[in-house]
Amino acid sequence: MSFRITTQTRLTDACYSLRYSPHLINQLAIISCENFGIRGRSTIHLIGNQSQISFNWSDALFDVSFVETDPSLIVTGSGDGSILIWKLNHTNSSPFVSLREHNREVWCVHWSESRSNDALLSTSADGTIKLWNFNSSPNLQATLTGHESIVYEARWHPRQSGLIASVSADCSLRLFDIKQSSNIISPRAHPAEILSIDWSKYDDHLLITGACDNRIRLWDIRMITSAVTVFEGHEAAIRRVRFDPHRRDRLASTGYDGQLKIWQLTSPNSNINIHTERICKEFIYGLDWNLFERDKLAVGAWDKIVRLCEFFSM
Repeated sequence: MSFRITTQTRLTDACYSLRYSPHLINQLAIISCENFGIRGRSTIHLIGNQSQISFNWSDALFDVSFVETDPSLIVTGSGDGSILIWKLNHTNSSPFVSLREHNREVWCVHWSESRSNDALLSTSADGTIKLWNFNSSPNLQATLTGHESIVYEARWHPRQSGLIASVSADCSLRLFDIKQSSNIISPRAHPAEILSIDWSKYDDHLLITGACDNRIRLWDIRMITSAVTVFEGHEAAIRRVRFDPHRRDRLASTGYDGQLKIWQLTSPNSNINIHTERICKEFIYGLDWNLFERDKLAVGAWDKIVRLCEFFSM
C-alpha cells in the first residue's frame, strides 16, 4: 500500500476540526482558530470540487458537524459555550441559530447519523453532554452528567438510536442509553486524559478511544471492563481516532506527534500498523475519512494546512 497527498489547502490559522459532508461528494467543512484557539477569531471554510467559501466568527470555534437531515446547514461548537447553526451560502457571515446552555467551551458537536432522529449532542469543558432535539424547533432535550472533568468528545451510535459513547479528561469512557436511562462507565479506560472516540461502522459492539498515554484502545461494549486490544506506536498524545467507513478492519489516528497512522485489525484481539506518515511537526487535530470514495481521507494540522490524502496499490 502506497500513500500520497493529492491536494493541500492553506488556511489562515491552525486547523481545529474538519468533517466530510454526508451529502455532497468531496465537500469538506474546516474550522481554523487564530492564536491556536486561546483567544481571537475563527474561520469556517467550505471546500469542494470547484468552490471554496469561508466566513469569520469573533470567538474560537472548536468543532463542526454537518446536519444529517439538511445539506444546507452545519453546526459548530464555540469557546463561549454556545452552539451555532449556519446556512451554507456565499453571503452568510453570521449564524442564524445560537443555543446557549453550556457554561464553558463546547469541545464537540455531533449530529445523529440516524436520519430518523433529528438530534444533536454537544460536549463541554463544564463536564456535561447536552442533547438537542430539532424535530420541530431547537430545544434542549436532556443533560447527561457523570463525567468529572472536560468531556472532549462523544458520538452517537451510527445505528442504535439513543446510544452515546463519551470520553473525558477524567480518564473514563462512558456509555449512555437515553432510551433506558442507563449509564455504564469504564472508570479508568486509559491512565491519562482521553481525547477521542469513534464507533465501528460495521460491528455494533466495537469502539475505539485515543488518549494522552499515546495509545489507542479497542473496546467491546458487551464487556467494557477491559480493552480488547491496545495499539502502540504514537510518540505523543492521540488527538483523533476514526474507523474507516468503507472497511470493517481499518482505522486511522493522528496526534500531537504530527503523524498519521493507519491500523488494521488482523483479528478481534490483535492489530498491525500498516502505514505511518509523518505529516508535519505540529499537532494534528483534524481527521476524517471521505464518505463517498474509498481509501481517501483529510488531515488538518496546526501548521495551517489541510491535506487530502489517498492510499493506493502499486
